[in-house]
Amino acid sequence: MMQLKQKTNPFSEQVNVAENYEVEYWANKFGIRPMALRDIIKFTGPNVNDIQKYLSK
Repeated sequence: MMQLKQKTNPFSEQVNVAENYEVEYWANKFGIRPMALRDIIKFTGPNVNDIQKYLSK
């Protein structure tokens, strides 16, 4: 029997970059492309509040 992978909460305060669905969710939420979000996370880390601050500059 195939086990279903338990998804993390996409509304958490951290973006799990290992999960494409989370990156896509947050990129859509911020109105940017997933690759741009991955690049931003390299500078800010995965904390959603830090990413929002970076984007508001």
